[in-house]
Amino acid sequence: MKRIFILILIAVSTITFAQKNETSWLKKCTNITYHVNYNAIEYDFILDSLKATNDISFQWKITDPMNQSGRVKIMKPALDTATVLHNYFADSSNIILDNKTTVWVSKKVYKAIKKGGSIKIDPGLGREKLTFKNTEKLSAKLNGSNKSFNVLYAVTESGNKFWILDDPSNPVIMKMYLGWTIEVKEITTTK
Repeated sequence: MKRIFILILIAVSTITFAQKNETSWLKKCTNITYHVNYNAIEYDFILDSLKATNDISFQWKITDPMNQSGRVKIMKPALDTATVLHNYFADSSNIILDNKTTVWVSKKVYKAIKKGGSIKIDPGLGREKLTFKNTEKLSAKLNGSNKSFNVLYAVTESGNKFWILDDPSNPVIMKMYLGWTIEVKEITTTK
C-alpha cells in the first residue's frame, strides 16, 4: 500500500511540475508577438506591458501597414467563464472585457476541451461548437531561443481552428485560424 501511495505522489508531483513549468515564463512575461496573415496582409500583433494577476491587462500594437494601438483589460469573471472571443480591435481603443476574452480562452473553455469534449463558443463569427481533436506541439522563440509548447488542438463546426496552450492557469491562444491566421512568433520575459 505504501508503494502505491508513493507512486501516486510521484505522478502527481510530476504532472504538477510539468504544468507549472509550461508557463513559468508567463509570470515574468513582458511581451508576446503574434504574426498575423489577414487576407494576404501580413503584420505583427504585439502585446506589451503584460500584467497577469487575477485580471490580465496589456497594451497592444499592430505594426505596418496597419499601425494601430490600444489597451485591453480582461476581468477575472471573463477569464473564468467567457465563451465569446474579442478578435477585432479599433485604433486607440481602451477595452475592458468582463464577458469576453481575447488572446486567452476562459478556464471553462479550456476545461471542456481538455477533457476531450466540446463547448459552444463565439469566436466573433457566431456561436458554434468547439471540439477537442488532439494534443500537439508548437514552437516559438522564448527570449531569442526556440521553445516547444504543448497545446490542445480544437476545431469548430465551420472549420475554425485553435491551438491553446495546455495550461489550466493560462490557456493562451498560441495559434488560431478564422479564415485568417494568427500565431505566436516570439515571447519576451524579464530575466
